[in-house]
Amino acid sequence: MTRIPFLLFPALLATLPLVAAADSWKHGHHKYKEEYWDGNCKVERKIGKHGEFKEERKCRAPEAVYYAPQPVYVAPPPPVVVQPGVTIQGTVRLP
Repeated sequence: MTRIPFLLFPALLATLPLVAAADSWKHGHHKYKEEYWDGNCKVERKIGKHGEFKEERKCRAPEAVYYAPQPVYVAPPPPVVVQPGVTIQGTVRLP
């Protein structure tokens, strides 16, 4: 019977920080702000206390981008076939 308080006391101490960190929404901090980039545009979203919503976009001109040309296939030259032996004026062939 005396072990139960010794086991509950550390559990109680472990849960106290969690209770203290609980955040109540009743203190009026409903404002929210978000910034991010969408392509060349910077987007700012703001949500106010009473649900008003505002989105601003500030866009820059698109930047010039270099694209390398597509590689072109170059076929190798056809093979040269040389007959073995000696050919004289295309008519006489010596092996």
